[in-house]
Amino acid sequence: MSEEKRIFCDYTIEQDIFIGNKEVLLGVDEKRRQEHRFMVCYCSYDNPLGVPWPTEAVGTDSYLEAMQVFLDRVQAQVELVRGEQEKYKFDMTPFTIEDCIPDARNQSIVGKVVVINAEPQRYEYQHSAYQLVLAESGNGATGGRGQAVFGTCLATGERARWERYDVLGEIRPERMPDWAKTALEKIKAQEKEKKQRNREGR
Repeated sequence: MSEEKRIFCDYTIEQDIFIGNKEVLLGVDEKRRQEHRFMVCYCSYDNPLGVPWPTEAVGTDSYLEAMQVFLDRVQAQVELVRGEQEKYKFDMTPFTIEDCIPDARNQSIVGKVVVINAEPQRYEYQHSAYQLVLAESGNGATGGRGQAVFGTCLATGERARWERYDVLGEIRPERMPDWAKTALEKIKAQEKEKKQRNREGR
């Protein structure tokens, strides 16, 4: 039995590669016979609802032109991720459960640096840089019934959402690398400065 095709914006997706922060899609609309029969676009999911969000769509009646655009965009994403990782000069070996204080799901991890499990992540993100997160809020972070853990990635400084079931535990103090300690101090200093500005603005 053939696998059901994915439909996106009226186009049947023929090729899709997710690398870095975006997915690259190539689709065909069989109802169209000439103009814009083929479409290439980026697709991201980093919005509050987590829904597919198409951007920079290009339409053409040439499959080869569409494929070239698709390949160029995939290559651009590869170079983007490579450029990001070149900034991280430390050991990229992923942290494991042995590096953690085991996680007790019903206890709060707010304010703690936790380790995100690398295994479920896409290959390009199975890197220690993306594992250490300062947990800040969310039902999952407080030990409630939910799974949402909102926090800041120490290496990138980006705030995002993770799931509590992906938290291996709190990083053991002796396993906390120097770069992470420096990043944590910077994040805390920025948060303190932000709170000070808010108080002065009242």
